[in-house]
Amino acid sequence: MSTRDALIQELMKQPEKVLRDVRRYLESLTGHESKGGNGASTGWPERYFERTAGAFADEPFERPPQLPFEKREEW
Repeated sequence: MSTRDALIQELMKQPEKVLRDVRRYLESLTGHESKGGNGASTGWPERYFERTAGAFADEPFERPPQLPFEKREEW
């Protein structure tokens, strides 16, 4: 028996609420194909990275001096 067949048989035994939960989970994995885009469901606003890429390109970044290690009690 294939994995697909085993899943189908197991799903056939489940109550409707479990099936709805499984469907919501699968839709979250596939990114709701009907919405378009690349299918990824990341929680980021649409085209967020395209709009913000290079936003700090002209900003000078300097690393501040390293702070000393925190002193902790011995165990």
